Amino acid sequence: FGTFIHRCFEVLGARPDLKEKIPQITGVEIEPDELERITVAVGQFESWLADHLDSKSVLREWPILVLEEQGIVVSGTADLIVETPEGLWVIDHKSDQVDDPGPAFINYKPQLESYAAALSKEGKTVLGIAINWARRGEVVLLRLESRR
Repeated sequence: FGTFIHRCFEVLGARPDLKEKIPQITGVEIEPDELERITVAVGQFESWLADHLDSKSVLREWPILVLEEQGIVVSGTADLIVETPEGLWVIDHKSDQVDDPGPAFINYKPQLESYAAALSKEGKTVLGIAINWARRGEVVLLRLESRR
């Protein structure tokens, strides 16, 4: 389910006109009313991005690869890198069913911080990290101390 939701947010966030092709793109058959609910959720998230982060551009499923000073390789894929006039936000979509997204955020914080650190090493200004709790339709943000 998580992979399917990620793909829906990736595709429909950039190209809502591809809604009818989601079953072909994902390989998942879905009832029309469920597809409509997901499409609405993606649209609401995209509106939230524009309203709350003043996004100039959004990079979707962006690969991160960096060699840490300790010799550790950090490799992953950031669901979203949102560029704003002030800097970047690293956002991950999570499909977990959580009662309280605040404490649940802590479980994913190291992953997002490592992506932020990798971008900072490339000279990027990273403002913060966030999780879009897709099932709740709620975004939890954490502004980071100056990272550059």
